[in-house]
Amino acid sequence: MRTARSKRQKRKMSTKNGLTEKVERVLELPIGSLSSAARVEFLGNKRAIIDGCHGIVEYSDDLIRMQSGSGMIRFTGTMLSISCMTEDSAIIEGNILTMEFLS
Repeated sequence: MRTARSKRQKRKMSTKNGLTEKVERVLELPIGSLSSAARVEFLGNKRAIIDGCHGIVEYSDDLIRMQSGSGMIRFTGTMLSISCMTEDSAIIEGNILTMEFLS
């Protein structure tokens, strides 16, 4: 039963994603702008702007983990800090060494 439900959910998600992509294309919107996926923009390795952030899970000067609509995002580096945070976005500053999407 779980297998059948899982297949239905995947099919439903792929149909929804396909429709979302078509709407983005027709309206000439940036790809992913209508989805729940996080959007990350880097300014060198000193600043990352994250749209679609749903909260901070772990925060230290060398590791920041945050929840997004599409999963967990992990930043590692040195002297990391969150310089600005709103309801659905954040700005991370410092020496960013890596960024990973975790499922």
